[in-house]
Amino acid sequence: MLPQSYYRCWVEVDLDALRHNVTAIRRRIGPHAKLMAVVKADAYGHGLAQVAGALMQCGVDAFAVANLGEALELRRIGGRGWPILLFGSALPFEAATMVEADITPTLSTLAEAKLFAAEAARQRKRLRVQIEVDTGMGRVGFWHEDAPEQIRNIAALAPLEIEALYTHFPSADENMEITRQELQSFLRVAAVLRESGVAVPCLHAANSAALSNLTETVLDMARPGLLLYGIAPATSEFRPALSFKARVAFVKSVVAGRTISYGQTFVANKPMRIATVAAGYADGFSRYLSNKAEVLVGGMRCRVVGRVTMDQIMVDVSAAPQVNCGDEAVFIGRQANAEITVAEVAGWEETIPWEVLCGITKTARVPRVYHGAFAA
Repeated sequence: MLPQSYYRCWVEVDLDALRHNVTAIRRRIGPHAKLMAVVKADAYGHGLAQVAGALMQCGVDAFAVANLGEALELRRIGGRGWPILLFGSALPFEAATMVEADITPTLSTLAEAKLFAAEAARQRKRLRVQIEVDTGMGRVGFWHEDAPEQIRNIAALAPLEIEALYTHFPSADENMEITRQELQSFLRVAAVLRESGVAVPCLHAANSAALSNLTETVLDMARPGLLLYGIAPATSEFRPALSFKARVAFVKSVVAGRTISYGQTFVANKPMRIATVAAGYADGFSRYLSNKAEVLVGGMRCRVVGRVTMDQIMVDVSAAPQVNCGDEAVFIGRQANAEITVAEVAGWEETIPWEVLCGITKTARVPRVYHGAFAA
């Protein structure tokens, strides 16, 4: 592998920031609630193996992932000691592997429950399961009106042990009143079950948005995603863990009237100094950023000009005459006294921070570099 000084485009992950954010979340949820770390989508583009290893050392209580491949990778990293929840519905042919590897399934139908019960019986194991209650997301889970009866049926399946109920709020970052109503619907389900003798040892509902805006949603456990990685409303409480960077590969002067990049959508209206930076949409710098994003070069905000290409972007560095080939450009993160946040990039793309982070290429084109006490 090339040394970092030779990288054209890379991501830096500050594992000390991750530890800082875990501590901040612990303060917010209090001493009695557990913490489930959401590490799906390669830990939101930060790198599953390294992030999970650091979080294990931070003492999180459980992990959540989106597919069986992620769950098995976590098992490889942490062994059998870590509870792992698979969000969403498992595919029928995944049941045998999940039972064998002690991966906790999310149940949304009685048919799913019977499938896992039969597989657990075949393997002569008791299987912990979690059940999702749909209070408004409309994705998976039992509708809250029907949930108590269906969950009572699941509780009667002997090889299964219901370890938790959970719900997922669709608008905790936008509509507090609806989210409070959804929370009450969820709590009513749990109350009915307990009154009928069904043990429900753990309730969880607080994603990052709910944890930020409605602390009453914490219940027995919180399960933050973005907040773990420091992506939050402007506050000093959390520290972004990820920076996205590349190198200036070429600098040239252009005169008024010159055009830049495919489609010639940018025309210089005066003499300019243009830097070509070695990253493009194949690296995760979206084509939607053409002609509107800014990057940090020479400690200054510099505008992207022309269309983003597969491997390169062009940036107006006229105000930074000291910039030369090989200098560092920052797409997300800090340089000198300036900063560009994931939220800002998401605004230019007209999308959300989740998509920006998950869109950063995870191949050898964009290696991850880890810093901090937990870095290997």
